[in-house]
Amino acid sequence: MILAMNWWSTNADEGTELDIALLNDTTSICGDEVILITDNQAMNLKNDASLKYDTLGSSNIQQYALNTKISQASSVKNEMHQIMVPNGKRADITFSDGTRIYINSGSKVIYPDIFEEQKREILVEGEVYLDVAKRKDCPFVVKTREFDIRVLGTSFNVCAYREDEASSVVLVHGSVEVTTENKSKVRLAPNQLVDIKGNKTQVRKVDVSEYISWKDNLLLLHQRPVGDVLKKLERYYGCKIRYDAEITTLSLSGKLDLQTDITDVMDNLCLSLSLHYTINDKDEIYVSLK
Repeated sequence: MILAMNWWSTNADEGTELDIALLNDTTSICGDEVILITDNQAMNLKNDASLKYDTLGSSNIQQYALNTKISQASSVKNEMHQIMVPNGKRADITFSDGTRIYINSGSKVIYPDIFEEQKREILVEGEVYLDVAKRKDCPFVVKTREFDIRVLGTSFNVCAYREDEASSVVLVHGSVEVTTENKSKVRLAPNQLVDIKGNKTQVRKVDVSEYISWKDNLLLLHQRPVGDVLKKLERYYGCKIRYDAEITTLSLSGKLDLQTDITDVMDNLCLSLSLHYTINDKDEIYVSLK
C-alpha cells in the first residue's frame, strides 16, 4: 500500500518546536509495509530497513524502497520525515547527528532530515530504543503525547503506544529528564524505569535487558503477566492473539526467540505454562488452559 498525503503542510522554521499535534494526524499505522512519508513523496520500505542520514541530509532511503510516489521535487532544508512501522515489522534510523533509533512494531516517528544547529527534536508514538550521540551544547528531545524526554547523550527505551493505559521510559546509561503534561519532572538514573499514567509517575529499579531485548529479536522475561507477553507478540508478529481471561495474570519467566516463527514461540510459551493454543482459518491464535 502506498500513501500520498500532505501530512506536513508547513516545514519547521528555525527555532520552532515540533508540534505534538502532528501525532494526531489521521494517517494510522496500518497495512503490511513500513511507510516513509516526506514533504514530497511517500514510499513503502523493506522490513528491517536501516536508514542513514548524513550531515547534509542525504540518505540511503532508495536502497530500501519498494516503490515511490513523488508529488514534486523538494529543495527544502530541515524537511520533516515520518516513518510508520506496522505490527509485524521493524526499522532503524541513524539521524544526521549520529543518533541511532530502533523502531518497534506499531510505532511512528517524526523527525527532520537534518537537525538544526541548536535543536535536536523528534516525535514518537509506540516503542523505540535510542542511542543518542553526545552533544553538550545541544540536548536531544523526544516528545510523546503524554511526556517529553530531554537528554544530552545516553541510551534509553521509550514505550508510548496510544492504546496502552500507561507509558514508560527505561534508562540504560547516562541521564534523562522526563517532563509530564502537568510539567512535573522526573530524573532517571541508569537501571531505572518510570511508569507514566496521565500525570502520575512511579519510578522503580529494573533489569533493563528485559525492556530493550526486543531490538535484538528477543524477549527476556521475569515474572511477566502472560497477557502482557501475548500483547507484545501480537504486535511483533502482526497477528491476532486471543486468550481466556483466566490466563491473563499467569506469570512467565525465560527467553523467547523472536527470530523464529510465531508457532515456535507459542509452542515454547504454552509448554512452559501448560497452556494450549489453536489457529483458525483466519490465522488468529486462541490460547487457553489445557
